[in-house]
Amino acid sequence: MAHDDAHVKDSPGAGGTAVMDEESTSLIHDLGGEVKDVNNLDLLLDVNLKISVELGRTKLKFRDVLNLSSGSVVELGRQTSEPVDIMVNGALLATGEVVVVDDHFAVRIVKLLNRVERLKRVL
Repeated sequence: MAHDDAHVKDSPGAGGTAVMDEESTSLIHDLGGEVKDVNNLDLLLDVNLKISVELGRTKLKFRDVLNLSSGSVVELGRQTSEPVDIMVNGALLATGEVVVVDDHFAVRIVKLLNRVERLKRVL
């Protein structure tokens, strides 16, 4: 099946969802791996991805969560000088630093993580 046979379905309010055949799904070797077929890369260019930035984590008891109110401060287990985690569709991809651009928070990518580094950070 040629790559022209793969198509994108529009889902209301959520952007496009790529529907690919078996040949197209072998396009990427693994998460963060090398692209095998650059000619088929255009199939993925319009796929929406959810990117989130994790500033830190903490553990709270249920009673402490119930006591949270407006103005409560939750201390995270990370120093302000430490890099933040950049997640793509819930998977760790990179680390970065928080910056301000035109009165908006932004993240500057400091390092793209390879598979081994991502697994170490998750475990």
